Amino acid sequence: MSSAGAVDPLLLRAWQEVSEGLMVLDASAWRIVHVNDAGAALYGFTPEDLVGRLLPEVFPAAVGSEVHRQLRRTREEPGVVVWTGPVPGTGLWIEVRAQRMDSHVLCAYRDVTRQHLLERERDEALRSLQGSLEHTTRLLRLSEALTATRTVRDVAEVVVAAARDGFGAAYAALSVVDHERQLLRTPFTGELAPGAEEEWQDLPLDGPGPGTLAMRQGAPRFDDAASLRTRFPELAHRWETADVHYLATVPLVAAGRTVGLLTMVWHEDLQLPESRRAMLVSLASYTTQALQRALLLDERTATARTLQSSMLTSALPQPDHLQLTARYVPAHADDQVGGDWYDALLLPDGTTMLVIGDVTGHDITAAAGMGQLRIALRALAVDRDDPPAELLRRLESVVDSLGGQAILASCVVARLEQDAGARAAGLRTLRWANAGHPPPLLVAADGTARLLHAPADLLVGVAAPSRSDHVVQVPAGSTLLLYTDGLVERRDEELDEGLERLRRAARSLAGPDLDAGLDALLAEVGTAGGDDVAVLAVRFHPQD
Repeated sequence: MSSAGAVDPLLLRAWQEVSEGLMVLDASAWRIVHVNDAGAALYGFTPEDLVGRLLPEVFPAAVGSEVHRQLRRTREEPGVVVWTGPVPGTGLWIEVRAQRMDSHVLCAYRDVTRQHLLERERDEALRSLQGSLEHTTRLLRLSEALTATRTVRDVAEVVVAAARDGFGAAYAALSVVDHERQLLRTPFTGELAPGAEEEWQDLPLDGPGPGTLAMRQGAPRFDDAASLRTRFPELAHRWETADVHYLATVPLVAAGRTVGLLTMVWHEDLQLPESRRAMLVSLASYTTQALQRALLLDERTATARTLQSSMLTSALPQPDHLQLTARYVPAHADDQVGGDWYDALLLPDGTTMLVIGDVTGHDITAAAGMGQLRIALRALAVDRDDPPAELLRRLESVVDSLGGQAILASCVVARLEQDAGARAAGLRTLRWANAGHPPPLLVAADGTARLLHAPADLLVGVAAPSRSDHVVQVPAGSTLLLYTDGLVERRDEELDEGLERLRRAARSLAGPDLDAGLDALLAEVGTAGGDDVAVLAVRFHPQD
């Protein structure tokens, strides 16, 4: 190539045979000095159409584009400048190698449009696959989280977190259909805008709104701000208060029956794409299964709680010079019921029988077993004047005769006895038998407390070969406490530590108000063991 810009004829002849496009440009004005047949044909021209013309004249859209910027680099940088990109104003993608040679720029380029399209399709396929994998991973994690839920609130918390983390929703709500009251109830909403919570709770099923309409139609709804304000103008205050710009409402249907509604709210204007809508419907499907399970468990638990509470003595007897009071504290987990119970009975001979017990297990079976033991023990005590150990032995025979699932229970049965001599001395006798239960606690009038340790026999239900009575004299002014193991057992400590903690706290039972003292004791000792707690306290008042 000469300095005057003429191209060597031998080079021209060689360039014509090259399959790649070749173009020589005047580096000062970007005038096309030469282009081979392949290079011109790439753009739909012949060499005669292009030679002598300015590049901006042929490709006006290239002015100021990436092509223009890359060509200008050849003026300033030594060596070969390489880039791949679109040709503005065309549908072409080209790969270019350009280098300045004296006052000219030599460009070699080839069409990579097909390769680019294939790469773009590959990238889109990879993105789609990645999206599917992320979608599947989120759903699997959600499924695992929902599998661990037990209550409706548990389910709601998982779903609200999924709405925020997986969909970018500002907040979400899981609502439950109350078919009896014809309401849509929302037990947990996450973080709502101030004043918005009242707008979303206890909505009538036949009332206006996208959620109730979606349930009646049996299909999800996706409403933007304009749709909400046009379709539901009477609820404009709700949309303003909660700052709703986009709303998704998906009915939760199990076996043809609507059990709830999933709602998501966004504060910004958007349109949820089909892929995200499909993921939301999948989320709703998983949620429906978990919600239905939680509702069934709630129903079963409520039944068990009713059974359990009906078995507890609501009105304790109050014999002369004795004061009895009791408490039953359910475990913190709302889905648990157990076999804890207390009882007190005034026997035909005038003595008072006390019972505290705990059937193993935390379910409706344990509650039913508790009921059977309580009724059987009462019947046995009234039928015959037996000491506690004999009562437990006879109770064991009743348990054996029941058949079905085995019942195992710890239990303390006690009698409060007093003959004429003891009455004159101001003493009473506590006679008790212990079937694998924590020891009774006796608190003196001055607040001194001691555990009535005695060898405990085997649990009821394991056919103990023998059972023993234990006796202690109780002075006037004392308080006896019977309790279940939920009051003293903790997973991270030995039982003796819990018993000692109870003994120290029992000073509150020496106060003048036994009910207040028992409440203070429960507050101080706590029930953090995750188990039900039953306590029965007896104050031995002085006798005239």
